[in-house]
Amino acid sequence: MAVWDELKVVLVRLREEQPDVLLEFPGPEVDEGRVPPFRIGLAPWAAATAGELHRQFGDDIEVTVGALPYPPGAQRRPRPAAAPPPGLLDSREITVELDGPAVVRSGHTLQHNLLVRNLSGRELQIPTNGQVTAAVVDPQSGEVVGGFAGLQTAPLVIFRVAAGATEPIPLLIGTASCTPRLGYEVPAGEWGIQATLTLGPHPRDSPRRRTPILPLTITD
Repeated sequence: MAVWDELKVVLVRLREEQPDVLLEFPGPEVDEGRVPPFRIGLAPWAAATAGELHRQFGDDIEVTVGALPYPPGAQRRPRPAAAPPPGLLDSREITVELDGPAVVRSGHTLQHNLLVRNLSGRELQIPTNGQVTAAVVDPQSGEVVGGFAGLQTAPLVIFRVAAGATEPIPLLIGTASCTPRLGYEVPAGEWGIQATLTLGPHPRDSPRRRTPILPLTITD
């Protein structure tokens, strides 16, 4: 309990002083069953905070900065094998564009809108959790290099686009790097984003298609 007693004081301080820094952490209000190592997830821009925690608590904590473990080179948590990416949208039926330029600071998150135009002759239904989440990609190779890191709620929110209409869908753009060579944040520069849309009212049974690569500017 000695480690936990010390750690929970630090977590309370971080939560009060830097409320955006903690993405995942054991609630300091509960003492029962607190046995190290404790998992702590930090925002992609919080490598300095990760260093302070690591120096203080060492192997008693497992720290993730954005999508990658801290310190650099630490073993990543096992993840399920990724499914093959879905095919692209059929531009004869659905086209998409950003609702204005997408510009975001490295390591931070942008709430934007994706404009979906329905060129088919039937209503389009797109189930979401209230938004769609973009992946950051290399615009030349299409390699996924980052995206949003953190928890999201999972309500079922269906956006409907009538035949011939264009509707905005909330778009979440995160810049946590998933590629160790880039560090914890996708660095400043001209990048791309792609989002996957489910095309039908039933998330598990409906086809999924990717948008084309859309422009993203990341600043320092």
